[in-house]
Amino acid sequence: MVLILIIVGMLVLILSNGRTSMTSVQETSVDQLAASGWTPGRLVDVRSAEEFAEGHVPGAVNVPLDDVVADPGQFGPEPLQIICRSGGRSAKAAEAVEQAGTPAMSIAGGTAAWIESGRHVDILS
Repeated sequence: MVLILIIVGMLVLILSNGRTSMTSVQETSVDQLAASGWTPGRLVDVRSAEEFAEGHVPGAVNVPLDDVVADPGQFGPEPLQIICRSGGRSAKAAEAVEQAGTPAMSIAGGTAAWIESGRHVDILS
């Protein structure tokens, strides 16, 4: 019986992609982001400062994932668009921010998809 419970628990974990919550995070593509634009200061890049410096979507602000998770209510009520390298960290950040009451959308494919689409990135020197 214990073995069955362990197996069921592992299946739930696998199917939830490692998330402890089944909250659905809204996503948008880099094409939609580029077409619609974003409000200054409302595109948040949750990668490390080093990753951000190596190349980021112009106009993005850097707030590392750990800082977002530590204080997800810091952003106020206006909607956020959240980006990372490939979409995993931004989904986690968007979920935390949503739970704190701020509408948030994760950018599917992240900065890697932005670069792959041939779009410009800003580099900090």
